[in-house]
Amino acid sequence: MKRCPIVFLTAFLLFTGAGHAASSEEDASGASKPFVLIARLHALPGQSSKVIALSDAADKAVKASEPGMLLHTFDRDPNDALGFVWTEVYANSQALEFHLQNPDLIKYLEEVGPFLDVFTVELYGSVSDSAVTMLKATGTPTKHYKTELGYIRDLKQ
Repeated sequence: MKRCPIVFLTAFLLFTGAGHAASSEEDASGASKPFVLIARLHALPGQSSKVIALSDAADKAVKASEPGMLLHTFDRDPNDALGFVWTEVYANSQALEFHLQNPDLIKYLEEVGPFLDVFTVELYGSVSDSAVTMLKATGTPTKHYKTELGYIRDLKQ
């Protein structure tokens, strides 16, 4: 397993038009569309209860402060009691950039880092170069799966 950096990130999105407005350049690149972020965490032995407690507080803080976060779940790996996954759906790339600057997230990452031995992030979808660069600058191992095809259903109708 890879060593966990102190800072990690999570996020992904589901509804079009939700969250912050995007520039026309972002619209053309798809960065104004919802996307998914998966963050995989692995607790050190005996530390899962601390990871869960810190994650619970972070979840509540993100819900209260990030309207561009459309879905935010923390799930346990069914095959590893020390493994967890954050699934996040972001309205757009600006919502991820906001998330990465959120003081509550920064605090969470600093507090949870010592209790983890792995923290990685996977991005799925159209995400702006600036948001990907910002995420990678945290030192978190990040892999971006760019969309080749598919659609996002407009749920506002």
